[in-house]
Amino acid sequence: MKKSLIVGYGVWLVGMAIWLYGYFVPGNPPLIDWRAHTPWWIADFLPNIESEIGMVLMLVSIVPAYWPRSRVSLSDPPGVDKSR
Repeated sequence: MKKSLIVGYGVWLVGMAIWLYGYFVPGNPPLIDWRAHTPWWIADFLPNIESEIGMVLMLVSIVPAYWPRSRVSLSDPPGVDKSR
């Protein structure tokens, strides 16, 4: 397993823990008034700033899994492609 996937899963777990904490514990008011701008079922998932931060971390954790790998090393001379 790639190191970037391990980091992504770690960030996801931290984000999930923060989101669960924010979902079940009353905290600070949210940054965005979700009830005014989204349907009720979306607003229920983001009741405070802690849950918003957790959700952002969970979404950011997807990036390492789908980021394209570089196929050419920086140490290779220009024009050399090792992907073949």
